[in-house]
Amino acid sequence: MIPPHPTHEPSAAEPMVRTDGGDAKVVVHGDVRGIVTTGSHTINVIYDGKALVEITNLRDLTPHQPPPLPSAGRSKLFGRGTLVDDVVAQLGGGSSVQLYGKPGVGKKAVAAAVHRKLAAQRVRGHVLYPRAGLDEDDSLQALYRRLAGAFFGTHFLRDIDETQLRAAVATADFSGAHVTVVDCALPQNDLARLLETFPGCTFLFTSPYATLPDTDATHLVRPLSRTAAIELLSAEVGLSLGPAGLQKLQFDHVWDESGGAPQRICQYARFIKASAQWERRARGADEPRDEPPPVDPAQLSPRRQAEALAVDLSEPARRALVALATFGTALPAAWIASVTGDPQDGTAASELHDRRLVKHFAGTYWITEDAAAAVHSQGWAPAAATTAAEGLLAALGKQDGPSGPEPDTYLFLAIARALVREEQWALTSRFVRIAGPRALTEGRGQLALQLYVLGRMAAARGGMSKDIKFYDRAEKLTRDLLDGDKAGTTAAAAVLLAPALGAAAVESGKALGFFGKIFATVSTKTGASVAAGAVVVAATTAVVVANANDMPAGCEPAYAALEAYDTGDKTRTYDELAKETRELTSELRAAATEASEADIRSKLNQHADDLDAKTAADVRENDEQMNVKYPPHPDVVAALAAGDGLQNNISTLQAIRAVCPSE
Repeated sequence: MIPPHPTHEPSAAEPMVRTDGGDAKVVVHGDVRGIVTTGSHTINVIYDGKALVEITNLRDLTPHQPPPLPSAGRSKLFGRGTLVDDVVAQLGGGSSVQLYGKPGVGKKAVAAAVHRKLAAQRVRGHVLYPRAGLDEDDSLQALYRRLAGAFFGTHFLRDIDETQLRAAVATADFSGAHVTVVDCALPQNDLARLLETFPGCTFLFTSPYATLPDTDATHLVRPLSRTAAIELLSAEVGLSLGPAGLQKLQFDHVWDESGGAPQRICQYARFIKASAQWERRARGADEPRDEPPPVDPAQLSPRRQAEALAVDLSEPARRALVALATFGTALPAAWIASVTGDPQDGTAASELHDRRLVKHFAGTYWITEDAAAAVHSQGWAPAAATTAAEGLLAALGKQDGPSGPEPDTYLFLAIARALVREEQWALTSRFVRIAGPRALTEGRGQLALQLYVLGRMAAARGGMSKDIKFYDRAEKLTRDLLDGDKAGTTAAAAVLLAPALGAAAVESGKALGFFGKIFATVSTKTGASVAAGAVVVAATTAVVVANANDMPAGCEPAYAALEAYDTGDKTRTYDELAKETRELTSELRAAATEASEADIRSKLNQHADDLDAKTAADVRENDEQMNVKYPPHPDVVAALAAGDGLQNNISTLQAIRAVCPSE
């Protein structure tokens, strides 16, 4: 078997291809379904902060030591102190632990209290909260992608190979790190595999059922007992409630309605304190200070309480609550104003949290089930998708956008769907062009595909022919990126990411057509390996695009020359490549003579000279390699020629786009 070229395994420390003085970063990953294979190497795709790049070995990625655990949990949990201490002791002894029980019973609050104690012991680790979106399934593979991203500082677009992940974790040695996985529904066999993959780490799972292999480390989190609920309510209202006060507050009925859920008990306390009677009592106007006012029994259901609290919100807080209910995903406080369109709304999250209409985790705010139902029952108009789209486009386009965590990319999909329902075709297409690449950089490949489908639908219904062509190509390239269609992976990485990087290279279907032709020229797996780095560099190279309706003289023939440049399967030798390239440089010089602008003439002539010099050097190097007793196999030579032809395609497109507008 003829070994592929290059015969060495690329690593993050050495560039595959060098273009314009830049390094194409090659990092690593594992053997998964549909992945392009080059020799003994397997390929995944990650976002490295600048570009989507292919990786062939997970161990070459730089491990990231976990940050300190958050310490923002409640200082006291009523009726849960012993449970928290037991969990901390088991984790400290090296065991992983599972908290299970019905939704709303306080599993996250117990986990937060555990984090608070572990943080005091300087434990480091990660807390993984559930993400919105249909592509986020409850599989072990989905969790592997998130954990690999957390420990190696990147997002993976393809499945993680378990064998490679285990080898990489063993090499990195994350011993002593802690991971909490919130709302984990994995079955017992998957949890066992997960713990084997991260043997030096401790895990805390919150789950609906007991599935941890070590049954001694599973703890049922029950609803609050009556005594604990009284203590919590007393603390929230600031009174030591006795039998008379509890009777006035209809406590037994409230406790039964709440199902012993701590959040609902806290919401009830806010409902009491928001009443007119409480306001008078707080001012000392009436009633003894040690007894609360009576409560109307008709207002005792958690949903009615949420309605009363929502109706009494300030207008900024109401807009923020409606936005959370409309788009169905959590929002960081700094991004709320971008979604609602009013600068005042950014500070409204604290009011919502104070009234227990939202929960606060990891810097983001999540609407409660009761609050969402309250918004619906009031019949309030949903948040405007057009306002949200325009606000997010403006925020994402700023160099110094909102601080803190970014919104879940599912927000982009929810807004795009709403825009389609409202038949905002042009805005939908413009929004998806920005949102799609950002979903890819976050490792949300299936979500990006759904966005491109919506973009294509909007373009078709809006009669936007260029956008239709763009989305047809974008959807195919995204599938290539996720499934590994030969060299299409590298071209897709370059084209699809350009909008997220701020480059103008894909502002038209023309550029997509060029890249489609480029990746089609590399038909062998070896060629894909040789050329991979060049395309990544192309994706991160800024280009200058003129804002003009008329194509300057010389540009149209330059584009035509590039489109005619064919270094596909028929080009199997360097002599054939040299012939094709000389024809290209001749046409570029002819285009330069037609140019009326000096910078266009100079750029085209200079690039033609550079290409001729490069081609001559490539031919000399190939002659030296062939002039040996055992020359390379013809297929290897063809792959090398295809790789150099691909580089010529990309560098020529860059040169033209530097001085000519897109068509």
